[in-house]
Amino acid sequence: MKTVRPRNHVASRAHRMDLRQQTRCSLALIMLMGLATVSVLATTQTLSGQTKGAVHLYTPR
Repeated sequence: MKTVRPRNHVASRAHRMDLRQQTRCSLALIMLMGLATVSVLATTQTLSGQTKGAVHLYTPR
């Protein structure tokens, strides 16, 4: 009589990407990080440009 073994080894195996998928994911990640960096720099410059005119320095006499 043949014994039935569970196929856990197939289900537990992680999904592996091929080289083309890895390259696409890496490129997408680099582009997203570059976009985030540009966005942060633009926001920082915009905020610092707005606050320069609003800051008043008073010197004690």
